[in-house]
Amino acid sequence: MDHLACSSLPVWEQNLLSLTMQAGQAAELGRWDQVEECYRARGEQLRNHTIPPALAADLTQLDRMVEARIINARTALQSQMIETAKTRKNLQGLRSWQGERETESIFMNRQA
Repeated sequence: MDHLACSSLPVWEQNLLSLTMQAGQAAELGRWDQVEECYRARGEQLRNHTIPPALAADLTQLDRMVEARIINARTALQSQMIETAKTRKNLQGLRSWQGERETESIFMNRQA
């Protein structure tokens, strides 16, 4: 990110980079509301300026890192949901099995 090395960037460009990096840090921590807020604020600033190609490349690279974090979080969540569904199904099977045994036990006691 050559553009990031320049400390003489206009303030609005520094703000865009800062907001995007903050979004990445928030994504790393799973603070999705902060990610959304950073991108909303960045979008407001983008409306007012023409973006130099180097800045656009840097923002795109940072966006890809945020996107990767989002994909990782989504994948982990989907995996957790699958495991939860399997556990729920197993528990329902166990409950129905126990319910049948209790019914059999009551039936056997009545016969005795």
